[in-house]
Amino acid sequence: MNENNATLTEVVDIDSKDWFLQDLIEITNSGKMTFDITLTVGGFLVSGTLVGGKEYFDGFGEEFSFGLDGEAAEKVKSAFAKNGLMYTETDAPAVPPNYVHLKNARFFHTVGTPVPENRGVWWRGRVSEVVGFSLGALVADDE
Repeated sequence: MNENNATLTEVVDIDSKDWFLQDLIEITNSGKMTFDITLTVGGFLVSGTLVGGKEYFDGFGEEFSFGLDGEAAEKVKSAFAKNGLMYTETDAPAVPPNYVHLKNARFFHTVGTPVPENRGVWWRGRVSEVVGFSLGALVADDE
């Protein structure tokens, strides 16, 4: 490898974040679409629906407020929803996304059984921790 190629490689691989995954996250953050995806993270497969940050925080707040009544539930939902506002601000600086947001996420281990077995959960992870991904969600054998 000559000196010019070595320099180019260093510039292109400036961080360990997958630029293509970041592009897909930006599509979901824009609110234009969501889609199923399976990520390899820390030796596990994490599978679910890739959603934008706003939808994630709205959904997380909804679930977190489960069991609360009236005003208390609305305060909890509102508190989490505020975190999602950064994904709707049009004057925010153009920074590639650092987080992945999934709904109905499940973790699969080597025997193929999902965790949790009963239902998917809201999941947030760092883009820098994703080793690889594929489109589509995994399903348990009994589904």
